[in-house]
Amino acid sequence: MPPALRQRASRGNVSETRNTNGGNSSPRANGGSPRTRIGGSGSSGGKLLVDAPSKWKSLVTRASSAFAMIAGFVTILAAGHVPTILLIFIIQGLMVRELFALAVEVRKEKDVPWFRLQQWYFYGTAVFFTYGRFLKHKWLESSIVKAPERLGAFGLFMFAHHSFISYIGWMVGLVLFVLSLRSRGLYLYQFGQFAWTHMIIVTILMQSSCFVANVLEGMIWFVFPVSIVFFNDAAAYMCGFFFGRTPLIKISPKKTWEGFIGGLIVTLIVAPFAAAWMQKYEWLICPVDDKSPLRLFGGASGCDVDPLFVAKEVTVGSIVGGFESALGWMVPHGWVATVARALFGLETMRVSWFQVHAVVFASFASIIAPFGGFFASGFKRAFKIKDFSDTIPGHGGITDRMDCQMVMALFSHLYITNFIRQPGLMTVGQLLLKIEFLTNENLLRLYKAVGKMIVTRGLKLP
Repeated sequence: MPPALRQRASRGNVSETRNTNGGNSSPRANGGSPRTRIGGSGSSGGKLLVDAPSKWKSLVTRASSAFAMIAGFVTILAAGHVPTILLIFIIQGLMVRELFALAVEVRKEKDVPWFRLQQWYFYGTAVFFTYGRFLKHKWLESSIVKAPERLGAFGLFMFAHHSFISYIGWMVGLVLFVLSLRSRGLYLYQFGQFAWTHMIIVTILMQSSCFVANVLEGMIWFVFPVSIVFFNDAAAYMCGFFFGRTPLIKISPKKTWEGFIGGLIVTLIVAPFAAAWMQKYEWLICPVDDKSPLRLFGGASGCDVDPLFVAKEVTVGSIVGGFESALGWMVPHGWVATVARALFGLETMRVSWFQVHAVVFASFASIIAPFGGFFASGFKRAFKIKDFSDTIPGHGGITDRMDCQMVMALFSHLYITNFIRQPGLMTVGQLLLKIEFLTNENLLRLYKAVGKMIVTRGLKLP
């Protein structure tokens, strides 16, 4: 909250008490775990990791937690699409909880009736709207096409009017919020919490829901971006751990140029080989559609292998041509291919297009995604806290672990929809949903029109 608003809030009897001695803050009003406060300078210590006396203890703690997270992550991935989506849902809920609690600790909870419940109601409504947009069409492929009777009239109504129902749900929350405005001295506090709630919901849900969309495109589009960010973070940490001497950015004093550049180089080297290994597995590359429906347990299978994942002999010029076109005037035409030939003697190579896309993902994960972490560092220093919580030993809270992942989620989803899939095409499930609500007269007209199309194309009925 800006200082001016904070002063005005204090006039409205919203008291704040801060721990200024660098120790632990008092437990939060909603029962969450306490967070460690940092000193008034906004830094938890300017000593570089390579010079820190307890760096080996920190490494062991951080590595142990990392191995535990990797083991759990792999186990859930092996269980299939639905458990993976549930994992995303749980993680985003924990992130929202940490950020809700952050506002409570700074402004201190007041006697506002049912406001915590209102926060979670708005969150639930946003989840219904956001996840419904990504899930309904994919599920329709396997439900309406194969067994429309499973949905029933109520299910069809919910799918057809999903956005309107979401809006009505939000309006109910708005009405309840207005009715809760009772004490004039609390108006500023309540509206501040209302804005804070919606900012958190929009920020977290918009990005984490992209993970769900990626899962439905094929598990590999979720697994690879998440893994490459995690790997880059580990590589940058280790390079900084052993070689870091030059501070990278003031807002995150333990980050070094050696760690940043070392992580970039190692990630770019590993990315195409990791992509080549992942694309061998059918359960990773199959999208959720009518051939590979969404199942409670187990991954999709039985799909036609996308040529994107098939390695073949290609010229260097054809690979870099797309990147040069995207960069436009910034890179002269043919320059990258010329450099590759001069340095490595490469004319052709055997790769899949997914490996090429993997290099793009690795570049973004190494250069741009870390700024999500820097943003989170500045955010925490603004609130004078070291971590969002102490859920994960050596890493902090869920939000501390997911800051770069959120940036990568949105990028990977937009990259897929803009450069890999064809947007704007209506699926069979979407078309059948529209047909379900036609009048009998229009349904017969459609039947005759489709019959003429089948005859015109010389097709035979199955």
